[in-house]
Amino acid sequence: MKSVLPRKISAQPARPDAVPVGLAASWYVGMSSGQLGRRPVAVRLFGRDLVAWRDATGRPVLAPRFCPHQGASLALGKVVDGELRCPFHGWRFEGSGKCVRIPGSDRIPTTAQLDTYPVQERYGFVWVWYGTPEPLFPLPDFPPRDADRDRYIGFRYADRTIGTARQLLENAFDYFHFEALHGLSLDSTEFRMLKDQSEAADNGSPIATDAWLGSWFEGVATPGHPVRDPYRWLVAKSATFAAGDSFEVLVDGWPGGQRFTGYVDGKVFYKVLLAIVPIEERRTTQVGWMVTPRSSGIGLRTLFNLFMLFGQYRGGSTQDLPVYNNTEAETGTLRAWHDNGLLRFRKYYQSWVDRVDPAAAGGRP
Repeated sequence: MKSVLPRKISAQPARPDAVPVGLAASWYVGMSSGQLGRRPVAVRLFGRDLVAWRDATGRPVLAPRFCPHQGASLALGKVVDGELRCPFHGWRFEGSGKCVRIPGSDRIPTTAQLDTYPVQERYGFVWVWYGTPEPLFPLPDFPPRDADRDRYIGFRYADRTIGTARQLLENAFDYFHFEALHGLSLDSTEFRMLKDQSEAADNGSPIATDAWLGSWFEGVATPGHPVRDPYRWLVAKSATFAAGDSFEVLVDGWPGGQRFTGYVDGKVFYKVLLAIVPIEERRTTQVGWMVTPRSSGIGLRTLFNLFMLFGQYRGGSTQDLPVYNNTEAETGTLRAWHDNGLLRFRKYYQSWVDRVDPAAAGGRP
């Protein structure tokens, strides 16, 4: 899979901060684990130029890119015994961000420190906490890529957009667009916001209470005629994996990501992990995993379900991304009856935007 962030550049000037407006305090994906090897990597994240490397224990480290000595790009340096060595004068920084060696000097200024970000490495990604000096809740789990990984098969995905993090996340609560944009004709629909985490147990372990929001959506697909209305028929069959009539979607998440379980006639057919890479204002990537349960071995039904899941992903993203890329989110102010879930999400999301501390950890927003 292609890197979810721009590849390392041999040399580049500092770019002005372009901090995403209205970004919630949360866990976000910073990069793919595979991007971090023996050398430091230049990263653009949260509208800032950062550098990533692995310390002596192999743990990822993410910090401001430019050396506090004379501003050289640490992404051009080397990793020596897990310490990041500046290419200009050889200052070395350990995983905590503390400068531990200055060639030719026995005195290290107490201010010689990089303000590192809290990070975790899971599911093939390096996750980064944004918004406050320390995380306000644990990173949620995704069992299909952890304890239950032998029970699922799937693929990793990445989509770039100039849409905002909020736009990408609120899409799951805007159920009416399934029919209006994606052409899914439904009968007997039901959408409701979940009351507590126990209702989302199929998605994984409970997410911290105030960081959690969930919903349930179900409907009966009306396929129409395969000859007279082939597109409508194909969309309905894809949504139900050609295995039934009704489909249900369970969604829960945190301010920077979401988990999904999809059912057909009450049986689990797929699970999704959606995460956000907030590169800078109007520059975002959504990444994650889509998986389907394995049959005995990997039978034809499993392969068919995987093919259908990939088709759903490609079809949905092909239709969603042009909308994200051409929306002025603050312009629309009129509301319809089916916007209740969307409005509930926006209120929840804003509450986490309000928790961002601009003065946290050396000025990180």
